[in-house]
Amino acid sequence: MSTFEVPGSGPAEPRWGGAAIDPTAHDLPALKVSFLLRHAPERGKLLELGSGEGKILRTLARQRPGLTLLGCDVRDVAPADAAYEFRRSAAGIPAADAELDALVLVDVLEHVTEPAVTLREALRVLRPGGLLLAFIPLEGEPLSAYALYRALLGQDLYRNTKEHTQSFTRADARALLSDFELVEQRYAYHPLGQWLDASFFAAARWPRLQRFWWTENRYYRPERRELSLLPRVLNGLLTLGNRVAYAESRLLATVPWFSAGLLVAARRP
Repeated sequence: MSTFEVPGSGPAEPRWGGAAIDPTAHDLPALKVSFLLRHAPERGKLLELGSGEGKILRTLARQRPGLTLLGCDVRDVAPADAAYEFRRSAAGIPAADAELDALVLVDVLEHVTEPAVTLREALRVLRPGGLLLAFIPLEGEPLSAYALYRALLGQDLYRNTKEHTQSFTRADARALLSDFELVEQRYAYHPLGQWLDASFFAAARWPRLQRFWWTENRYYRPERRELSLLPRVLNGLLTLGNRVAYAESRLLATVPWFSAGLLVAARRP
């Protein structure tokens, strides 16, 4: 995992926060986690691949106390509590064959080198009938804000500003999930939401925005209280943008056109 340069403080390692998400909030994290909660089993064993500092797992621990929760990531991240067990991810998913009742992949497949291999691993570790719960960015559609900014600013733009090594189309996502039985799919990041996201991360070539995103962003660092004027203004705009994108995604949840994100629940046959 790469790092971003923050002026005056050296490289900033990406951290996505560990505080549980409020599923009733009107923002994009709540949109994703409420979808997960709608499909997550009440009991059994659930693993999140790419769990970071554990915010989704801590949310599940509160909302689904009957689950045994596992987290894994390519970095060692020690949980701050007993909400879940952490396993270091290396060559594959750190679980035995058919060990899991559910596997969570939220904002992960766009970061991996071989997403098809990751999905084959998902089939291996899920029991028959086990659930794959995922959010997959669809930033490869030719008619999208992401395509326009890449054409203007370079094809590696989002690899550099948000570490996305993959840019999936809807057809790509269907192909990746072809060995699973679809339970439900919902679309997100429609025109307003994707323009806001694509524009911000195009502007994030500016190091000061990188610093804000990784160290002052209220969604990743809710404990930060003493902020200067600029990060307070940026957090206000971020909150407003999230609410707009949330409302749009809820309204157009079944509309695939001009969307840039896919929420999916699928079952291992």
